[in-house]
Amino acid sequence: NERLVFHGTPRHCSLGERDSCTDLCSKSLCSLCGVLRESFSVARAGTAPDRNFLRFGHGIYTTNVSSKADDYTNDLPHSSNRVLVVAKVLLGRASVLHRNAKTLLVPPAGFDSVRGVVLSPHNAQHAQVLGEVGVDLNYDEQVLYRDDAIRPAYVIIYEPESLLF
Repeated sequence: NERLVFHGTPRHCSLGERDSCTDLCSKSLCSLCGVLRESFSVARAGTAPDRNFLRFGHGIYTTNVSSKADDYTNDLPHSSNRVLVVAKVLLGRASVLHRNAKTLLVPPAGFDSVRGVVLSPHNAQHAQVLGEVGVDLNYDEQVLYRDDAIRPAYVIIYEPESLLF
């Protein structure tokens, strides 16, 4: 059950700004370089400034939606670029949730991960957890609770569309 997903994380260096900026920095605030150097870490979940809302508890959050991941990147004063990580994840048996479960430290019993799925009229009849359309989620996301279930695969450097016009 391997997937490629997006992960947005703060960057506090010039990695990728020019062809000559290819070295990882050693700044403790630069989550991007930390992920690329040491991979992902559940222990760092929710430690980015202003990013401590953990909808499905203490885990590593990813999404199939690049614009959702973009919400977790940051703007730098010296750059108009942003950075996303494309990661390979092994979801295993995923528990499908539609409502917040902020107290999770591990996936529900019998599961390896959590998939947060937007509840819509199309999937409501098949949902494991029922509720109103949308319930607590605007975008689908996946949460991993083990460091070895996720690895960085690619880095995307981009200029947000709003800055292009």
